[in-house]
Amino acid sequence: MIKLTRRTLLVGTSALMAAGTPSFRALAASRTYHALLVACTEYPALPQRNWLIGPKNDAGLVHEYLLKNVPDPVRFAPENVTLLAKDVPGAKGLPTHAAIKAALADLAAKVQRDDFVYLHLSGHGAQQPERVKGDETDGLDEIFLPVDIEKWINRDAGVPNALVDNEIGDALDAIRNKGAFVWAVLDCCHSGTATRAVEVDDELERKVEFADLVGGDEAARAAAVKVYEDTVASPSRGLDENGARKPAFNLTPTGGEAITKGKLVAFYAAQTVETTPEMPLPKGTADAPRFGLFTFTILSKLAENPNVTFRQLGQAVLQQYSADSRTRPTPLFEGELDARVFGTDKTDAVMQWPIVVKDGEATIGAGLLHRLTPGSKLAILPSALSSLSDAVGYLEVESAKNLESRVKPVEFEKKPALKLADIPANAYARVAEIAVDYRLTVARPAATKGLEKETELVNSVLDELATAKETGFYIELVDPGKSAELRFAVMRENAIAGVGKDASDKPALWFLPASGDVTLKDGSRPSLIIIHPDDRQKLADATTRNLRTIYRATGLSRLAAASDYKPADVDVQFQVKRRDKDGLEPLQASAVPRVSPGDEVHVLAKNSSDQLVDINVLYVGSDYSITHIVAERLAPQATLEEGLLAFTDTSFGMERMIAVLTEAPPESEKEDLSFLAQDGVAAMTRGLGPASFSDMLADIGMAPPTRSVMRLAGKSGPKGAVMIFPMETVPRA
Repeated sequence: MIKLTRRTLLVGTSALMAAGTPSFRALAASRTYHALLVACTEYPALPQRNWLIGPKNDAGLVHEYLLKNVPDPVRFAPENVTLLAKDVPGAKGLPTHAAIKAALADLAAKVQRDDFVYLHLSGHGAQQPERVKGDETDGLDEIFLPVDIEKWINRDAGVPNALVDNEIGDALDAIRNKGAFVWAVLDCCHSGTATRAVEVDDELERKVEFADLVGGDEAARAAAVKVYEDTVASPSRGLDENGARKPAFNLTPTGGEAITKGKLVAFYAAQTVETTPEMPLPKGTADAPRFGLFTFTILSKLAENPNVTFRQLGQAVLQQYSADSRTRPTPLFEGELDARVFGTDKTDAVMQWPIVVKDGEATIGAGLLHRLTPGSKLAILPSALSSLSDAVGYLEVESAKNLESRVKPVEFEKKPALKLADIPANAYARVAEIAVDYRLTVARPAATKGLEKETELVNSVLDELATAKETGFYIELVDPGKSAELRFAVMRENAIAGVGKDASDKPALWFLPASGDVTLKDGSRPSLIIIHPDDRQKLADATTRNLRTIYRATGLSRLAAASDYKPADVDVQFQVKRRDKDGLEPLQASAVPRVSPGDEVHVLAKNSSDQLVDINVLYVGSDYSITHIVAERLAPQATLEEGLLAFTDTSFGMERMIAVLTEAPPESEKEDLSFLAQDGVAAMTRGLGPASFSDMLADIGMAPPTRSVMRLAGKSGPKGAVMIFPMETVPRA
């Protein structure tokens, strides 16, 4: 056995070449893991309405995760983690411009080749007219706001003490020039163009309008704002020369680089023209603190499976947004995405943790971020290598924090509840079942002046539907503005800013996404029902049809969380053929491409397992329609390659290709999910769920339960996976 030291890695080239590439564990033992966490909440130079709450919680959560929950043998030593924040334990100072620049310079001075650097920026982003003319293609500098910013006076100075994207890029280049790998996460945004039709009390956008950043007298302020507004008026703003989305910061290289330079991965919470929110998380948890949606989702997906590539992590984030009915923002992921997060081994993640028994209580180092909630069941295993069939008993989660749960032994699976003293030393708790919550949380419409009668009618219909039997959906109603996956609004179309002259003045019930935004550009249009106050039944029937349609479409997205296929078992790739171009381009699950009428989608699927696998491909439109495209059975090592569909001009907006994979038992009928197909839009509960993935799919097509459970221990049914590939359809220019 050879213990590799940094000196061995740097000068022992011949020995390494002879012995082969060093293992991850050897590399992790030799490299140093660094982190810089920046959380900006209070801005003395800005109105208090612009102050934030979530960034300090983001930083505290990331800090705790890095120090306690990263996969072995990755280790972030406390002395190598710098936290700049106010009122956060472990912080080393305020996140001022000087402190952030000094911390970045310190990293550049001390990192060595093959070190790993994690950078996390949480706070406000903004834009300003570029200081150097021609430096930015859209004429704007993207900036991150430290807490000591001052007011913008002129173009030459910009916003004093702001961190410009070029500054951040130069600082990261200095670190990468030493050969270190950098992962940068930017949970901020810069400028949103969507119209919010309903207020969302629990969400706060991480952006500052340029007008709030401008100082000087009234005339100077007006002139500065005009310069800014003239610059942002371009219809192609936020898109590059190929029509693809542009990230908020341009940190990744576009040209050739020295091979000795460290690699870079950048995760952006939103594209340039979007906002990103902070909100109480996890959803549905009493008194939950505010976190950035992007930060919390990244950490929750990492907690569930830390042994993934950056591309797979980005895909998991997008899938979670889809499951939560989030059409905006659109996170972006760039750089060395096929590298593994923290450089980990390519191994299968096992949701298991050591059981700690102390002072008459049992705890595990996992919690809400790992999808554990009160009532979750875990098997007690003698060791980390034991199989589920070796379980000596079971635990149930009593209470859960983000990264820790209190558990108790319970009777389950015909095994009696153990006493705490009888839990074996060095035992592990492993997740014994996967649960998918199908409940759709719906926010009532707020009172609208002049439409009080219509709003009252809608609320009475919703009350009736929430308790009705055999509707084909299960909804939970919450007050206007509270956290929800679907929001209702009662308003007239011509009351919305930016609508066309043909907009109707008839009162309507609008079906809006979680953000409450009404997106009318690029041909997109939310679903609505015209309200006839004298015909309650017509409103009830139309609302029922729409809710059933939305429920089924969102159920497919939520089932993505129940995948238990190993990544290497079945490879599914979608490819886009542009109408005006030859060749195929890959449709990455970690990106959200823009497609237009006439473009085509092709599929390439390979079954690398030793089992028969059924593949179904469905298309979920922005109107919640579901189109069943193909159902095929793949023999072991077989390949499916064919064109699937061409886009039309019937709907525009955020849409999804969904691949559903199910393992096929010998001599079974092919899984055909055509029963899930439905047109777009113009409660049965059980305690014990189905035993197989196929049954969970059937739940979606029928009257679904509030919660569907698939046992992992000794399950007899076939396993499966749902893979989501989001895209945005827009009119052809």
